[in-house]
Amino acid sequence: MFDPFSNWRRLMVAGQSMTGTGVRVMETLGAANAVIAARTPIIDAAMRSPLTGDHVELGRMVPEKVEAFSQAGSAMVTAWWQAQSLWVAHMQHLGGMAMRGRAPTAGEMMALNSKVADLTLDGIEAAVRLGSTALAPVHRKATANARRLKRKAAKRAG
Repeated sequence: MFDPFSNWRRLMVAGQSMTGTGVRVMETLGAANAVIAARTPIIDAAMRSPLTGDHVELGRMVPEKVEAFSQAGSAMVTAWWQAQSLWVAHMQHLGGMAMRGRAPTAGEMMALNSKVADLTLDGIEAAVRLGSTALAPVHRKATANARRLKRKAAKRAG
């Protein structure tokens, strides 16, 4: 049965989640900027003197990105699969209604409208999950690198 209050609550939770994801996007961008600023001199020093470069730090750059973006891609595929499964279930329900050989009753139409509302909300929630789960590994890696490189720079300076 259609419950406007539960649906409104689900929309509000989705909105709050999108806001949190937006905050994490900005944190990720800030961390990426800090990491680039910290690693540029390391790359420059290694190019000028390859034998004395910070090869440990240089060796982290590609594997960490591959790992983070692989995890993000996996999260995206999982969310996409869930969304497609919801859509297929909805189409099966519609197909079942169409194959009855009669017009739907008022109760069946109300149930269908309720299912459509749920499907719409499920789609919104799936999109929200997609954004947050795809960003999570990249955010984790970028912010951890920014903190680590900041400590490393403070150690060198102090």
